[in-house]
Amino acid sequence: MLHELRFYEIAAGKLDDYINHAGKVAVPFRGDEYGKLLGFWACEIGAVNCVFNLWEHESVATREVLRAKLQIQDVWRNDYLPHSQPLMRRQISRLLTPLADPKLPAAQGNLYEMRIFRTCPGKTRAFAALLHDELPAPLWTAAVATWTGNSGDVNEVVHLSAYPNTLPVSDMLQVAAWRDFLKQHGALVEDIQSSLMTPVHFSPWH
Repeated sequence: MLHELRFYEIAAGKLDDYINHAGKVAVPFRGDEYGKLLGFWACEIGAVNCVFNLWEHESVATREVLRAKLQIQDVWRNDYLPHSQPLMRRQISRLLTPLADPKLPAAQGNLYEMRIFRTCPGKTRAFAALLHDELPAPLWTAAVATWTGNSGDVNEVVHLSAYPNTLPVSDMLQVAAWRDFLKQHGALVEDIQSSLMTPVHFSPWH
């Protein structure tokens, strides 16, 4: 199984325009024929004016075949891209391998936190295993998935958590628990990025 995490930085003030267009044109047209959409989020804290979307593919090879097929479709070329591309400032695609099947929240109505760790060279698998197997209880309970990278920065580990949107933001960030974890294992890490995200209305993962 392969997951693709796509990151789009949108022009200031145009985030709603992009999300509405994607929800009306891109996502309905794609369905599951060009990869299965798992989640689609707007960033609220961290990478503002940005969206993350997560897709599932069978393999790198099948993804390449489906992307090539998608690029020649009239709806994609004539209806989606001409409106969406002028709204974008930056696009990043990460090909990821999950350590296990994602563990989705039991109930809908969640905010998600995406943490992207850049590990020291040669420490990616060890740190990913720690995130998957040895998180403190408050972090483990909220964990959805952990991935290692297959493209771009191969020393990246991506971790996704979900929290009920009724919780205070301070409780979602779990600052004390993350600090304790990183006191023990921070020597494996060179950089951390964090984004707090809201699932959009057409996101399968809520």
